[in-house]
Amino acid sequence: KAVVSTQSTGVAASNKSMNYCLYVGNLPETTCKSCLLYQLFAPYGAVANVKPMSNVKQDSNNDHWFAFVNMKMYQDAAQAIEALNGSTLNGRTLKVDFKTDKRKS
Repeated sequence: KAVVSTQSTGVAASNKSMNYCLYVGNLPETTCKSCLLYQLFAPYGAVANVKPMSNVKQDSNNDHWFAFVNMKMYQDAAQAIEALNGSTLNGRTLKVDFKTDKRKS
């Protein structure tokens, strides 16, 4: 999907469906399932889709669990960030923010 910056917010959104993509970091492994992520974000608005992922850290046996959550409305995404960023889930402090495009030029 192509990413465009919306004029009013400057937040990355998919130009195909205009969903607002959130990065959710520091997830506990047991929570990194699509259905649980839907349940976590649904109270704040319509969730378009979720994509749980992991990165294996080279220096340890622990995986780094994170997800991308697409929400249909900017206001709902902003409310979810405000409510969930810095909150604790199964002993882990969540990092929730709008996804940024970190591609190298």
